[in-house]
Amino acid sequence: MKRFYPFFTIGTVGMIVTSMLHIFIALGLSISSAHTSFYILYSTFMAFLAIGFGLTLKTQKESKIT
Repeated sequence: MKRFYPFFTIGTVGMIVTSMLHIFIALGLSISSAHTSFYILYSTFMAFLAIGFGLTLKTQKESKIT
């Protein structure tokens, strides 16, 4: 059984929620100036996702060795 770290969950949920909010603001409200603030959110949650993915791979490799 794979054990996913909380960073992976935070990154995944954050990316999904951010993208849905971005789509709503872009299409529903037609606010064009809000796009720049989403770049910071995307990069932050992508970093969480990458850290969680790396820790999960590290754990899987360690469990195969021992």
